[in-house]
Amino acid sequence: MYEKEILYGAFQKLRIDEKLSYSFGERAAVNPDDITCLKSTDRSSIYKLFVKKKSGTVPLILKVYKSSREKNKIEINIYGKARSVLGDLLPDIYLIEESDHETWIFMEFVSQIRGQLTFHPKHFKYIIPSVAELHSRTFENKNISDGKWRSWLPVYESETMRKGRKKQIKKTAEFLDRALKDERTKDIVKPHYRQITNLLEQEEPDFFPELIQNGSAITHGDLHMQNICTHDASGHEPWDIQFIDWESAKYAPVWFDMTVLVEILLGFRKDWSRHAEDIRTYCVKVYTKEMKKRGIHFQTPPMTLYKMAYLQRTLEKGLHTQLRRIFDNRGGELLPYHVDKVSKWGRELGL
Repeated sequence: MYEKEILYGAFQKLRIDEKLSYSFGERAAVNPDDITCLKSTDRSSIYKLFVKKKSGTVPLILKVYKSSREKNKIEINIYGKARSVLGDLLPDIYLIEESDHETWIFMEFVSQIRGQLTFHPKHFKYIIPSVAELHSRTFENKNISDGKWRSWLPVYESETMRKGRKKQIKKTAEFLDRALKDERTKDIVKPHYRQITNLLEQEEPDFFPELIQNGSAITHGDLHMQNICTHDASGHEPWDIQFIDWESAKYAPVWFDMTVLVEILLGFRKDWSRHAEDIRTYCVKVYTKEMKKRGIHFQTPPMTLYKMAYLQRTLEKGLHTQLRRIFDNRGGELLPYHVDKVSKWGRELGL
């Protein structure tokens, strides 16, 4: 993390005001007294800046990527190379400044949905059209093939990612064995242990080939409310959405994004549990309808694809994440939800 004075000194050295002025089409200057670090990790730092222009003062976000780690490269590529096709679904990018060790991206500040309102299931219908729009712009299946995104994004069906899934599933199986002996988790895991272990011991890491067969696109990979933004969440029609934090993006089956957006939230929102099936069914219908509007039809029943995507993601990642959190004393409250759903939907889909 940079101190405010050091960061502003770097702005002057790099002539950031001049470059932002060119981008804005009018004279612009960063206010040196109003620079705030919002978040800093070993991978990146996020700063909120205020830029004075003739037409008024506007907030900006500066994201400093501190290394060339894979997740940083993915997000930098989305903001750089995917702008031509995903432009309005991203914050406006004003400047990308690169050096040997860091990449700085100056982008539009857009408010997260979280914090603008108390989220209600009815609000899904204002977000899902943008998810469908995101997927439709780079969608590929056996009838539609382009491939140009695959050179700089992780590709779900690639041998590299298949090996990664296999390794991750093996770790999950090890965690499950450990959970059976841990006082905090054994009563949660025990009723489902044999069924889930049998699934994890399968030779192939992909449980449902239908997911790939029904089409892939650039997927966000982490669609929770902190990563979904809009300037105005007060309207009663589809919101003008911008997605942020693309480090989990990949070229993958489109239904993974829907299960993160909807099912993970259903797991957390116990006050929605009585209506969970209605909410899930409604969201799947909205997404399917929005994709049809864009000329995309699924061969497998949409609710089946939704459940397949949830099971695949949970077996390769979700269970591992929740167990690791419990072992690290950092939560893990979704574990009961996950094992119950994997058990129930796994039997339903013949796993």
